Amino acid sequence: MDPSGLLAANSASGSTEPEFACSQGWGSWWAVPVLRAQVLDAVEKLVILILFCSFLSSLVQSISSAVARGGSVAIGDAMLLITETMMVILVLCRRSAKDLSLRTQDWALAFSATCLSLLARPCLTEPQSWHSIAVCLTIVGLSTQLFAKLTLGRRFGVVAANRGICSSGPYRLVRHPIYFGYVMLHLGFFMLNPSVWNLLIFSMLYSIKIPRILAEERLLSRDPDYARYMERVRYRLIPGLF
Repeated sequence: MDPSGLLAANSASGSTEPEFACSQGWGSWWAVPVLRAQVLDAVEKLVILILFCSFLSSLVQSISSAVARGGSVAIGDAMLLITETMMVILVLCRRSAKDLSLRTQDWALAFSATCLSLLARPCLTEPQSWHSIAVCLTIVGLSTQLFAKLTLGRRFGVVAANRGICSSGPYRLVRHPIYFGYVMLHLGFFMLNPSVWNLLIFSMLYSIKIPRILAEERLLSRDPDYARYMERVRYRLIPGLF
């Protein structure tokens, strides 16, 4: 082929840069919402798995240190480990979404909340006078979460998505019983592990919790079944308050 002829053809068409079929194919593939949602879903799972491994490593070290000193494992550590492990399992095994948010703000809220939750760290402190209260809070929080997560099952997710509407069990009382369980568990965990780091983490976490709830409901309310569910169950997090 004559190179000069190729240059002339490019000049005539007004094109100065070659166009590659692979880039065109990727662009058209990424423009399909279903395919884009699949990629983002896989990225979400990978990031959560990496964060969980870091969280697990820190918690195992804390438990090992306690055992080596002849002490007992802090119940707050054990319960947080149980609930976060269950969260990861449900995320990895969940069903495909009927509707998945592709808004950057919704992904940022979901990932920020998940990352912050997994950044909480145990600390070595002597038992305080409120130890029994803290243990009760962790038990209530863990029990509520486990019940709500088991009720939700494979519909569980991190980023706002519709994997099926759940209105049974604890969802008959509030729209987001898992978050209510987290509030109780995190409060108990902080009382057992009071540190500046944990205070900072939980303060940032709950400053974005309400926007995250509203983002989820904005997407779910597109489903007529969820719109009717919102009419039946008025409160999102705490009955009589919010």
